Amino acid sequence: MNKLLSDTLKMSFVANQVIGLRLMKIATGGVRGRRESKLMIDEKIKAAADASIEAAMSVAAGQPHRAVDRALAVYAKRVNRNLWRLSKR
Repeated sequence: MNKLLSDTLKMSFVANQVIGLRLMKIATGGVRGRRESKLMIDEKIKAAADASIEAAMSVAAGQPHRAVDRALAVYAKRVNRNLWRLSKR
């Protein structure tokens, strides 16, 4: 449980950074702002689907106790990737 809490807090911190960077990019408007808005929505839909699949696979494999960890890992990977992408510019 402590690892889950730690992972969740870490991802929350990084997610706040991503939100700030995305808002700055969207606020500038133009093609890049619109592209970021579309990308954000597309990524959220895909991440939700992928996290659901990971959780379901854990349950199907007889490991329901791992479902939350695996779903969180999907989101954490995406959030970290977005932080890297948005902060390199």
